[in-house]
Amino acid sequence: WKPTRDFEPDAIKKASVAACGICKWVRAMIVYDQVAKMVGPKKEALAIAEGQLKEAEDKLSVKKAELQAVQDNVAKLLEEFATAKQKKDDLQQQFEVCTKRLITAEKLINGLGGEKSRWQASSATLGLQYNNLTGDVLISSGIIAY
Repeated sequence: WKPTRDFEPDAIKKASVAACGICKWVRAMIVYDQVAKMVGPKKEALAIAEGQLKEAEDKLSVKKAELQAVQDNVAKLLEEFATAKQKKDDLQQQFEVCTKRLITAEKLINGLGGEKSRWQASSATLGLQYNNLTGDVLISSGIIAY
């Protein structure tokens, strides 16, 4: 439709006020039709885009849930790793302490190994002295009394 000079509301108002209202209504309907023809495809495109957006948001929420599960798993594994590392460090420290104690114990045993023979000799000597004690006391008493 192409507007003409004869179908203007001001031109028709000169002939009839009622026809002017109808002219305005018809012109408004023409404009509405033109706008509806432009907006209709855009509304359809909007509905399609909104559907695609909804699908994308659904996929995004699923992926976010999967990501959260993976992040929770990683946090759990990191916590387990830290616990295991601490346990390893504690065991390493205990190993070093035990190794030092073992070396010290070996030195002590080796040192006491030489003492064993000395103690056995001292024990034999003391045993002999104990057996001779009564006689030694008797002799000492005799010497003191003389």
